[in-house]
Amino acid sequence: MRQVDSFRLFFVLLILFYICQLAVIPAPAVARDKKVRAKVSIILDKLPEEKKKRMANFQEKVANYINNRTWLDADYVNQFEVGVQMFLEDEFSTVEDRYRCNLLVSGPDIQFFDKRGRFPFQENEEIKPGSADYVPLLGLIDYYVYLVIANELDKYGLLEGTPYFEKARSVLQQGKFSRFFEGWDRREEALQAMFSENYKKFRELKDYYFYGLSLEKTDELAQKRDYVKQAVEKLADVLKENKDNLAAKQFIDAHYQEIVDLFKDSDDDSVFRVLLRIDPDRTELYEEYVQ
Repeated sequence: MRQVDSFRLFFVLLILFYICQLAVIPAPAVARDKKVRAKVSIILDKLPEEKKKRMANFQEKVANYINNRTWLDADYVNQFEVGVQMFLEDEFSTVEDRYRCNLLVSGPDIQFFDKRGRFPFQENEEIKPGSADYVPLLGLIDYYVYLVIANELDKYGLLEGTPYFEKARSVLQQGKFSRFFEGWDRREEALQAMFSENYKKFRELKDYYFYGLSLEKTDELAQKRDYVKQAVEKLADVLKENKDNLAAKQFIDAHYQEIVDLFKDSDDDSVFRVLLRIDPDRTELYEEYVQ
């Protein structure tokens, strides 16, 4: 009996030892919630048949690259979609497969169109982040995804997206000195405009607008309307200074219905009078609410 008891005691102690060992092993890191989700569409219609076959899984590779990467880890940011459309054309080369593309990248309320994309890509090539060398395809993708993120983060605080505008500028500096430099001069002009005072004012008004929308209590309605009204007035100032501010126009296209719904039961029609000036394409809609 003593031998049996000793064996049992030894067995129990052995189990307790392994339990203690497991307790001090760090738990595997929980994967961060991906904030950026991609909807990718690659149009191969203009490629020769042989190239179509080689690029058959290119769409999946681009989508996986964007979706599997942690672009930002701010817990307060809601997940949002980035749309990527690439219209590929073949570019002659005797040393590698090369492509030209028209590129359309969109966020929730902003859109970028680029018709000067160029990059090499081989049939079995993988798309992975973290390369020490500049990769032309990833330069294009990263640049525009950073710009979408930057504009999205501005909704969460005053000029909150600035670090991502800087990330886009860093990619631009690499691109314009690469062997696939074509198009980066135009992108530099566009980015310089985003660092202008006029665009800064546009970014600042988004802080007013989205803070206002975040006020959801019944007794906060007046305050909510006031913040949104200030944003619309600032939007008018932005467009008065620069009628070609495309981001400001896209903002109206994305949010005009929200504004209408917020003010349609209000006694104050001044917001609609401002909208009539800056968005004449919807005159008929706004005139319904002008007293």
